[in-house]
Amino acid sequence: MYWLDLGKVQEIEDMNIVSQMCAIAVMFVIMYFYISQKKIILHTSKAFVEVWIAGLLSLFFDIFSLVAIEKRSGYHLTATNIICKLYLWTVTWVAMVAFWYICVDIFRKKELERKWRKRLWIFGISTDILIMVVPIKIYDSDNIVYTYGPAVIITYAVTVILLALILMLTKKYSQAINPRRRKSMQVWVALMFISAVIQFIDKKILIVSFASVIGVLIIFIMLENPMANIDRDTGFFNLNALFEYMKEAYGQGNDVSIVCIRYGSNENDFFTREMEKSIFYEVVSFINKLPDNYVFRSSANEYLLVFENTDSAEKTIGILERRFDKPWGGDNMTMLFGEIYYLRSTELVRRPSDILGLFQYAKRNRAEFTGRGVMLINNEVIEHIYDENSVENEIIEALRDNRVEVFYQPIYNTKTHKFTSAEALVRIRSREGNIIPPGRFIAVAEKRGLILRLGERVFEIVCRFIVQHDIHAMGIEYIECNLSVVQCAYDHLAQDFIAIMEKYHVDANDIVLEITESASITEKKILLDNMNALRKVGVRFALDDFGTGQSNLSYIVDMPIDIVKFDRGMTNAYFDNGKGKPVMDAAMGMIQKLKLEIVSEGIEEKEQFAKLDELGIDYIQGYYFSKPRNAAEFISFIESNNA
Repeated sequence: MYWLDLGKVQEIEDMNIVSQMCAIAVMFVIMYFYISQKKIILHTSKAFVEVWIAGLLSLFFDIFSLVAIEKRSGYHLTATNIICKLYLWTVTWVAMVAFWYICVDIFRKKELERKWRKRLWIFGISTDILIMVVPIKIYDSDNIVYTYGPAVIITYAVTVILLALILMLTKKYSQAINPRRRKSMQVWVALMFISAVIQFIDKKILIVSFASVIGVLIIFIMLENPMANIDRDTGFFNLNALFEYMKEAYGQGNDVSIVCIRYGSNENDFFTREMEKSIFYEVVSFINKLPDNYVFRSSANEYLLVFENTDSAEKTIGILERRFDKPWGGDNMTMLFGEIYYLRSTELVRRPSDILGLFQYAKRNRAEFTGRGVMLINNEVIEHIYDENSVENEIIEALRDNRVEVFYQPIYNTKTHKFTSAEALVRIRSREGNIIPPGRFIAVAEKRGLILRLGERVFEIVCRFIVQHDIHAMGIEYIECNLSVVQCAYDHLAQDFIAIMEKYHVDANDIVLEITESASITEKKILLDNMNALRKVGVRFALDDFGTGQSNLSYIVDMPIDIVKFDRGMTNAYFDNGKGKPVMDAAMGMIQKLKLEIVSEGIEEKEQFAKLDELGIDYIQGYYFSKPRNAAEFISFIESNNA
């Protein structure tokens, strides 16, 4: 129970008053450091100030009530009771503002905040009126003095209820509440309960108010210390401050504009450490003088400027462009290359946590959307990013839930007039059961770093298929499996694929891996090392999409390949374009002289098939024979057509 105790022994009284005075000193020290530092004023900041005020008033009235009880013989009893009840008020206020402090993370939307704020005020005023009208009594016996009665019981009940609600909210909304706020409030509530128990056991020790101050100190250290939000090198705000600011802006429905400026030097320039430091502080000084914004440092040479006014943002962009067109440094000879990204409105950004992701994406894909100058992160870019995020999540979930599938497209052998091989093509099935085509997710998987996991999963499915079905009995000699550019540049590709083949006891001669010409250009040494290691165990290689990109016949000479696959575009050019025919004839002649096999892809018409068969193309692949099919349909197709 929350007791208001006072021993008659002077030493005990003095000790209690001294402890409360020490607590008051601690409160003023907290506020000094709080107001003396640069900060962003958020709703959480205002709530913390309310907590501090309530705690300080509780300490003052605790002392006043001690003095009033001691001197009650010289005053009217009503005056003493009022002072004691005012202390009870402050106790409930401390609990209420503590409750509100945890709510600021939960009820960030302006409408919800006002609604709950109003409810809390009504509850608090009703409680205070009730405390004021019901009796309070003073116990004075056996060298112990304390207050009791209905007013104390109401205070006790309200305080316990609010503290219990705080614990309940920290558990129920654990994902919404700042983890440090949740932990600090739980510690505070625990301190309040422990101190109340101690005070109940020994009524001469008044430590509940002091425990409350310790709770305020913990909150200050863990959450509200402005220095925690300051980047020490620049004096700007850090990313933690950005997240808190943006969460509140979203909750309050405030639209802001954000300018990202990042800079670097010419790769050929040589900077001493002193020069780098001098230029760094010159840039910091320049950015610090820009008006009407909050500046957040996001990385070494990158800053986010947040504006509550669009005109100010666009005016600042002009200032930045003009300044980075001029030299820097003490000698005024150093040119810096500044990149500017401009998010005009956060209205279409779904979550505060997406802000940094938008700028990171913009930096990685700048060339896709703009050349030199300012890159505007407009609605098109934002929608594109969210679409990629959606696809990325689909890939991750498909890998997790085993919704990655392999379809097989039969390849026709013009010599045996049967289907003797097939190309394995990856598909993903959505949660609703629909097939997601590779054109939608392959590029995203490569860009988001998922292609290695996806490629290994496909290869494992193919190996499992080869083992579970007697492909040779069906007339299938090998299965072709695609490698992406990223896979080809992966150091451990050969090691991982060999391990998978050993796991399923697959004969490496049953596998042909398809690489693209672009892959042969990127990280060529790694690719060749992987190819040679895999060829040693019996894997063969096909050069896919010959006829696109930067292809030329020298790549075929340089690389240890066995099969060349003509791209659909090249095949169509043979029939549709007068220049395509001699080019393809020449390529075929040279490839055949190298004793490599040729596959022509994208065949859809009977006339195309007949002509390519006549030309001596080894294999033909396309919708003329079959679309890609799932494993069961593929087996049925092969058995019926190879019989």
